[in-house]
Amino acid sequence: MTGIIENGELVMKYMKNSTGLNKKILMLAWPVIMEMALHMFVWVFDTAMVGRLSAEALNAVGLGGQIVFTITAVFSGIGIGTMVLVARFTGAQQREDVQRAASRGLGLGFIIGLLVAAGTGLLSKPLLQVFVKDPLVLGYAVSYMRITSSAVAFMIPMNVGSYIMRGVGNTRTPMVIAGIANAINVVGDYALIFGKFGLPRLEVVGAATATAAAQIIGSVIIISLLLAGRQGIRVKPALMFRLDRDFVKRIMRLSIPASLEEFMNSSGRVVSSLWISGMGAVPFAANSIAVAAESISFMPGYGFAVAASTLVGQNLGAVKKEEAEESALRAILMGTLFMTVIGLVFFFFPTLIIAIFTDLPDVMSLAARCIRIGAFEQPFIALSMILAASLRGAGDTRGPFAAVAASNWLVRLPLIYMVVYVWRLEVTYVWAATLIQFIVETALLAWRFLARRWKDIDLRDI
Repeated sequence: MTGIIENGELVMKYMKNSTGLNKKILMLAWPVIMEMALHMFVWVFDTAMVGRLSAEALNAVGLGGQIVFTITAVFSGIGIGTMVLVARFTGAQQREDVQRAASRGLGLGFIIGLLVAAGTGLLSKPLLQVFVKDPLVLGYAVSYMRITSSAVAFMIPMNVGSYIMRGVGNTRTPMVIAGIANAINVVGDYALIFGKFGLPRLEVVGAATATAAAQIIGSVIIISLLLAGRQGIRVKPALMFRLDRDFVKRIMRLSIPASLEEFMNSSGRVVSSLWISGMGAVPFAANSIAVAAESISFMPGYGFAVAASTLVGQNLGAVKKEEAEESALRAILMGTLFMTVIGLVFFFFPTLIIAIFTDLPDVMSLAARCIRIGAFEQPFIALSMILAASLRGAGDTRGPFAAVAASNWLVRLPLIYMVVYVWRLEVTYVWAATLIQFIVETALLAWRFLARRWKDIDLRDI
């Protein structure tokens, strides 16, 4: 009887601990999911507003925006290295080191932001001339890119600031700031694109100005909060630009693989899009719409990935290796379940989803078949996102980079090339190639994670 009681108490304790961990993961994940949803809403609104001007304006804003935000995402990898250190020091309750890491990371964000903004602005026209032949589209795109690139000097520090807050376990404040910035973007779009509220009608220039202003204001808010120390962490201006080779070296060594990982993903998407465009207008449109529809499913995966990264880093900082692994596994399970449900919706109701984006029968039919294949990708996307984030949270940023590089450039792109240029199959086979990529990527990341060497990483040796 005593043994039964003891076993019952252990089960109850495990269930209680599991419930507490589940709640902690959800509390970290849902603000990130909402933040992603806000960005998605603004993207849809932006596209709808510019789409009322002309096809040339829509193409220009789409291309210019994609280039600027991709460059920003790549160089914002500096925030991932900063977040890893902040989370580890937070778990270890080393408040001074938290402050030093956050200050150095934000300082590097400003320096990189200024350099990238200057480079993007100066090179906007030569870069766009590679992709654009229509002089009207080129003119619009150059104007849009030059204006928005000026905001990159603020966007990269803002992203670093969000990573810092996530490192200490605060995901709500970045969500609120994203809501404020996106609200300014939406109102600014309407007012400046069409000349409302007594403002001039600026069309494409108005869209760029609204986007830049929103990003700058969001950056000012998050940096002000960090300087004021109101969100559980204070950044000191005196520490931001002080030469500290140890911290800078660690941040850069953690961040560079993360930036290269983003570059691999982004460049792979660009190359595959160029190849698919050669398949014809209908296949290209169907693929683009299916990609836009599927991107909605990434939101829960990204939310649970951030939760896993934060908890793994903090638990390893507190020398709680088993809790770190449990946090990662629980986040993986929860995120995979969420995205599997989304996959079921994609499989059984593809036409209803695609109908949100287009009513062209040929495009709808082909896009629905693509998104049905995409349904099988969902659990593997969730697994790869959260496994990679767990490894990064432990300080292993090289493993995810290697897995992404291998799955993109050795699996997905060669298969897509064969589909388009050798076998000359329809665009659904491109999606089958992408499914194979995610299966391979998941297998590589799972092997890295299950080896458990990440649990013994000492950031002093990075």
